[in-house]
Amino acid sequence: MRIPLLLFVSGFIGVCCTQPPSDRKELIVGSWKTDSVYTYYNGFGFTRTDMEETPLQHYQADGKLKMTREDETRFFFYSLPATDSLIQQTLDRKNLGSFKILLLDENKLILKKIKSPLFSGKNQERFEVRYFSRIK
Repeated sequence: MRIPLLLFVSGFIGVCCTQPPSDRKELIVGSWKTDSVYTYYNGFGFTRTDMEETPLQHYQADGKLKMTREDETRFFFYSLPATDSLIQQTLDRKNLGSFKILLLDENKLILKKIKSPLFSGKNQERFEVRYFSRIK
């Protein structure tokens, strides 16, 4: 009896807490700076906090992404095809990166990117998690 009730409650919370696509687009629009990047590979993790070289990301309402670093500016496209994913593309629509949205609210954005293994073999896991804060 406990398991069906637990599944019902979990499903209900999941449905109630899912953000509609329009809300996600409104939340991501704005400027974000990278606070840190956590890299994981087969049980070993490392967090980088020296983010001076990382470009600022400016998500625009028209689906364009402007990245700036000092005097350099580059434009890309972005889309939010599902409730938990973000895709970045070059101007000629080539995939730049696909991310899972772990958190998106008014002040924080956390993205996870699955990366391919560096070495051949089975049971390898490699990813990075990027932590952003909104620039006001």
